[in-house]
Amino acid sequence: MYGVREILAAVLAFGIGLALLVAPNTVARLQFFAHGPTTGRHGEYGDDRVLTEKQAWIARAIGLVPIGLAGYILSVPLL
Repeated sequence: MYGVREILAAVLAFGIGLALLVAPNTVARLQFFAHGPTTGRHGEYGDDRVLTEKQAWIARAIGLVPIGLAGYILSVPLL
């Protein structure tokens, strides 16, 4: 049987994975890997760095991992 913890973990994992699949640039802007550790705070106000196409596809591929994890969490009680 599913407990509250399992359901919440699956929903959170699925949400993170779905966000990475649908909007990798938005998610990456929230993370440090989009800006690099040495860029500092320079540039125009509101100037955001956008992921390259290759980086966006890598982020989408990483997004499949939490979706698979959510599926695993939900399938364990059924096995």
